[in-house]
Amino acid sequence: MTGFFGDTVGIEFVTWGIYHWIPLFLVVTGVIVIYLLKDKIKASGYDKRIRYTLGTLGIISELSLHLWIILNGNWTIQHNLPIGVCAFSMYLGIYIMFTKNWKVFEIGYFWAIGGVLSVVFPDILYGPDNFRYYNFLFLHMIFFFMYMYMMFVHDYVPTFKSFKKSFLLLLAIVLVFIVPVNLIFGTNFMYLLEPGDTPFVIFANPSYPLYLIGCILLSMAGMALWYSPVAIYNKIKAKK
Repeated sequence: MTGFFGDTVGIEFVTWGIYHWIPLFLVVTGVIVIYLLKDKIKASGYDKRIRYTLGTLGIISELSLHLWIILNGNWTIQHNLPIGVCAFSMYLGIYIMFTKNWKVFEIGYFWAIGGVLSVVFPDILYGPDNFRYYNFLFLHMIFFFMYMYMMFVHDYVPTFKSFKKSFLLLLAIVLVFIVPVNLIFGTNFMYLLEPGDTPFVIFANPSYPLYLIGCILLSMAGMALWYSPVAIYNKIKAKK
């Protein structure tokens, strides 16, 4: 395919350029809007409709990504299986939107930091003249908003115990499944073999076991840091 839906890079994405700052602004604005409207949403009776809409948008966004890859003839098992923290967060988020499942939320909340990091450190070549630019950024923003919605509107507030469960489950998935798949098939799911344009690049020089350990420790630190908004939110609620 060619043009807007093709896979040819026209306007190249520039980190910290205007087309990077726009989605960052939208993420912050979206979170503020959800927080400010939370009480009105609770009283409106539209909660179910909003949740279902967010879940449906998540499904459409994920399917459109794979359709775009397929139509451009680039889909391969080695590179396009939906395996990664962002994909897991999306699927859990969609499930939460339709079920309001707390146990799934407390796991997925800490994985959702991948959405924020993917917008802050986007691993993408395409600029605003290509479908992939919008799809990439919307995908990562929408599932992040799902978790913020449940936190603000439904008062789903994870605990430190939630953090431990979330991290240990992710660690098990990484060590038992992701790492063996990467080593056997030479794939790079979750950037655990090579850093790409991710923060893992700071561990790029050590040998592989040290690189993997660094990735795990940085991920744990990021997930732990993601607990800080919870603490801040609890303080704000306590003052009311």
